[in-house]
Amino acid sequence: MRSWIIGVAIVVLGGGAILYKTLGRSDANHELQTVAVKTGPITMTIETNGTVQPLTTVEVGCEVSGKIDDLLAEPDQPVKKDEIICKINPELAEAEDQQSQADLAKAKSAVADAELGRDEQIANLPVHTLQALAQKEQAEAALVDAEYSWNRVDKLHGNSDATDTEWVATKARWLQAQANAKAAQAAYDLAVNNERILPGRAEQLVEQAKAALKLAEARANYTNTRVNRCTIRAPIDGIVLKRYFDVGTTVNATFQTPPLYLLAPSLDRMKVSARVSESDIAHIEVGQKARFTVEARQPITFEDRIKHKYNQPESIQNVVTYTVDFEVKNDARHTLIPGLSVNVEILCVEKPETLQIPNTALRFNPPLSMEDRRAIVESVTWPPRPTVDANGQEVAYCSKAHAWQFDEKDKKWIALPLWIGITDNVNTEIVAGAKPGDTFVKKYIDQSKDGFNFKDAMKLASPENRTL
Repeated sequence: MRSWIIGVAIVVLGGGAILYKTLGRSDANHELQTVAVKTGPITMTIETNGTVQPLTTVEVGCEVSGKIDDLLAEPDQPVKKDEIICKINPELAEAEDQQSQADLAKAKSAVADAELGRDEQIANLPVHTLQALAQKEQAEAALVDAEYSWNRVDKLHGNSDATDTEWVATKARWLQAQANAKAAQAAYDLAVNNERILPGRAEQLVEQAKAALKLAEARANYTNTRVNRCTIRAPIDGIVLKRYFDVGTTVNATFQTPPLYLLAPSLDRMKVSARVSESDIAHIEVGQKARFTVEARQPITFEDRIKHKYNQPESIQNVVTYTVDFEVKNDARHTLIPGLSVNVEILCVEKPETLQIPNTALRFNPPLSMEDRRAIVESVTWPPRPTVDANGQEVAYCSKAHAWQFDEKDKKWIALPLWIGITDNVNTEIVAGAKPGDTFVKKYIDQSKDGFNFKDAMKLASPENRTL
């Protein structure tokens, strides 16, 4: 036990002596950690949250009012198109249908009556015209006879061969014959007009009766459809996601359609809707890869490409987001279920081989005052902005940056101007300004401070660092 304590003391004292000796040298009062520019793949991604949803959903509602007699589909149950899934009590609908059927029969009878009246008028009007013509001709003949008698009696009366009474009576008969002739002519004209007009009016009555019949037929079809709608069938092949009511519930479809079931066509393919912040949406384009991993029995990664990018923003607690979605194929176990929240990674830019530098070098600031650092950076001149990268591709992302180097000989800090591109949040692409193998400072450790650091002492006292 004592030998172990003595050994530790020797190590500590030896390390302390070495550390003191090292720190005491004027040329070793700091430590620089550097990183080198290298080539390799780099991918710019955007991470966000998404929700798994069916491609489409169909809400099956009830179009008639009544009590639910039977519900034949349960949640998660597959259904076929036209399969009966619900039955509504049909008493009220059947009563309305019976009334509409009676109105339909009455409307059919009205059409038949109107058509019969039209045919009767068409047949009788020419007869009435002929009768009026005969009466007109009789009145004209009577007028000729009365006029002849009047002329004869008038001459006799002028020669005092006829009495005043006979003259007055004859003139009255002549005037009466004139009136009868005019009346007969008017009756004939009326008959002619009726023969021309009344068939059209009768045809209008027929059309009105037919219109009423169509209305009655529409009403009958409507009520019959309501009877049929008491039996509700699945509109699609799919699966039941939700059932809203139980047997015995009375539904009222007066103002809006009460939903009964929520169906999804299939869970073989699912849609993922992801919300992207306003600062990242400019990087998203249709066709970019998107993926996420579900931690099931074995981690399963789902991947596809962005299908839609919606321009309608949504603000939640003053955070503006935009929705993008893509489709993925579900696995055999249907791991993806509606409403599942996932962490989506969208691959914006992929470069298989490019110059890059760790971000720690770009974030590093040398141990200088802010004014001195600003003066050094402002004295640097950036080359013209490059238009193509090292692979000859057009530069889409390019901005100014700088990294620091330290001249050990002159004890000076140097800011090297860089044009940088995409980043994967660990490394950043260098478009121009550096070459492979160039080193930059990522950390500066000041070793000139007084005091004893046990951790450094143990490090210096390790066998590989000890020298005689």
